[in-house]
Amino acid sequence: MTVLVVGAGFAGATIARTLAENGIPVHLIDKRDHIGGNAFDELNEQSERIHRYGPHLLHGNKNSEAVAFLSRFCCWTPYEHRVRALLPSGETTPLPVNRTTLEDIFKIQLSNENETQIFLDSLRQTAIKPTNSDQLFLANVGEQLANLFFRPYTRKMWGVNASELAIGIGARLPVRTTRDDRYFTDTFQSLPSQGYTSLFEQLLNHPLIQVELKRTFCKTIEQNYEHCFLSVPIDQYFDHCFGRLPYRSILFHQSNTKSQQSAPVINFTDHGRFTRVTQWSLLPNSPGKNPGPHQITFEEPCSIEMNPGEYYYPVKTKDSEQLLKRYQALASKKPDITFCGRTGLFRYIDMLPAVSLHLTMARNYITQITSQAA
Repeated sequence: MTVLVVGAGFAGATIARTLAENGIPVHLIDKRDHIGGNAFDELNEQSERIHRYGPHLLHGNKNSEAVAFLSRFCCWTPYEHRVRALLPSGETTPLPVNRTTLEDIFKIQLSNENETQIFLDSLRQTAIKPTNSDQLFLANVGEQLANLFFRPYTRKMWGVNASELAIGIGARLPVRTTRDDRYFTDTFQSLPSQGYTSLFEQLLNHPLIQVELKRTFCKTIEQNYEHCFLSVPIDQYFDHCFGRLPYRSILFHQSNTKSQQSAPVINFTDHGRFTRVTQWSLLPNSPGKNPGPHQITFEEPCSIEMNPGEYYYPVKTKDSEQLLKRYQALASKKPDITFCGRTGLFRYIDMLPAVSLHLTMARNYITQITSQAA
């Protein structure tokens, strides 16, 4: 009997392909009119490759199973992502904070890592044992850099103060004593040469996978399937019976520029409405290399009420974690359903970890039905 998979992003597509390769028919549905989830990309009139839902950068261990799995479906274009922050002066400086950033901000010269560490330690509030993101900022970089880079950005990104956010959110950005200005330092950093959409087309190209787009999931169809993998908001599935899990969404504003940014992504760390702007022509797998104008995309975080149905970032607080546990307890009583993906798990998951997680999830299901049949 066929298995239902809801959601054609990395979670759903990985599950669907794994099941199909083990002889299990899959019906994959998605409410959108395209595959690829939030990683969907397309070419504009200038042949610039646009990520419709903001820049998606693959990074991780080059020897990981996830990289090996995806490598079956695309060729790679190496790409080490760089981000710069716009300062009040109008100049930009590297993010994450590194030696060059400190020199730019404090107008000093730091000759080596040891000297940089000593200066950084003079800023940090080392007596703090962090229990939330704001305390982590103070412990890592101190009051001045927290106010300049992290607190305003965090507030507009998440809609709450950093003191209300779980420590894991603040831990995503490191602080470096070197001049390494790469956003990530993983051994694998690449983009699919023909884009994410092409990758997903190959990933879902299997005779046992039936893809249906513009199809919204409803619980009444569950009985038609042997099992359901649901990348849908877990609280929505249970009719918000305990209350709503908090999410942030993003509004995308398109514009054009004739100039070239100092990095593919510029972060706005002030109190303005935007968090970042991306110039797509600067990504190496973007075929359009014309002189311009170039398409740029500004991102404006917003409440889920301002962008209904577009769940981008789960807001991890003590209250939301407790609420999630109550929904997970309900889910544990439904053996024919597995919640998956960012909204089903209420978890922000980078793309390669998402592939690894959902490979395991699919294999666990295969093991389960194999043992039941024995």
